[in-house]
Amino acid sequence: MKTDYNLLKIIILTGLIVIGCKTGTDSRGSVEFALFTTKEVFDSSSRSIIILPSIDRIISLPAGQTLDNEINSLLDSISKNCFNSLKIKSLGIVESDEGYKSLKVNLVENPGFIIPDSLGKYKSWYDLFQGSAGGQHTTIVLTESILQRDFKGDWINEVEFYYQNEKIGEFDHISLSGIIKR
Repeated sequence: MKTDYNLLKIIILTGLIVIGCKTGTDSRGSVEFALFTTKEVFDSSSRSIIILPSIDRIISLPAGQTLDNEINSLLDSISKNCFNSLKIKSLGIVESDEGYKSLKVNLVENPGFIIPDSLGKYKSWYDLFQGSAGGQHTTIVLTESILQRDFKGDWINEVEFYYQNEKIGEFDHISLSGIIKR
């Protein structure tokens, strides 16, 4: 199934506007972030099922943390709530002179990973990269939950993914290679 990413971007932006996701600082002194999941929707124009991002839950973090601490707390929450506690590590944020922030994220396999399914079903990133629907789900949850496109506070402008300390290249079912902009 070929995904029309321009259509997907339009639908995501429209959905966020309609939903009115209000991630940002609330009145209690905490910062709210959305964790995403996916839902399948029938697209009448292409006469196919498409996978769209959907907010799964909102998490609150104490306000006043550094951007690095907020990123690490968010990555820990994504790991725990969306990916069976698989490791998601920040490799750091590079900020340009103009204030443009680029985050590098490393997806790390658990100790004992040798081959697909060597740790059991869905206990490795490699397993989560497999299949069209599974790969799209993994892509959407990671990119939307990390980029926080509707967040109004100080945040990153782009993310670049690594797998086992190497830049993610082209895979059949995921779209995590290269720089993904907010």
